[in-house]
Amino acid sequence: MDNKKLKILAGLIILICALTVVTAVSSAPTATNDDKNTDENYTLEINTSGKWRLDLVVDGNYSSCEAEGSKIINLNTTDLKYASVTLNQKSGPTDVFIKKGNETRHEDHSNGNGIETIYFYFEEGK
Repeated sequence: MDNKKLKILAGLIILICALTVVTAVSSAPTATNDDKNTDENYTLEINTSGKWRLDLVVDGNYSSCEAEGSKIINLNTTDLKYASVTLNQKSGPTDVFIKKGNETRHEDHSNGNGIETIYFYFEEGK
């Protein structure tokens, strides 16, 4: 390949990578500590004082985060098909809720104060 073709190929690869990053960032759930959810979006609410790691799949889109203390995560959808939630706590107890607006659609709880995992699969309408 000559130098001109390599530059064109490199430019295309950079463009594809940039578009992929923009798409992934725009569809990822966003964290918020606002208790008001007036737009009827689905949220994942984590209530704990301990340290935790979340692995989350919402309608096929994966995201993860680590934090300490309670957090409300806006799932950026009003039409949730399914969510797979795995939360590993270092200390607890921990309560996890999926809410639509202010209505609780699913909840799960850890039993103790030590290392535990909360896992559930939520499918709307089931």
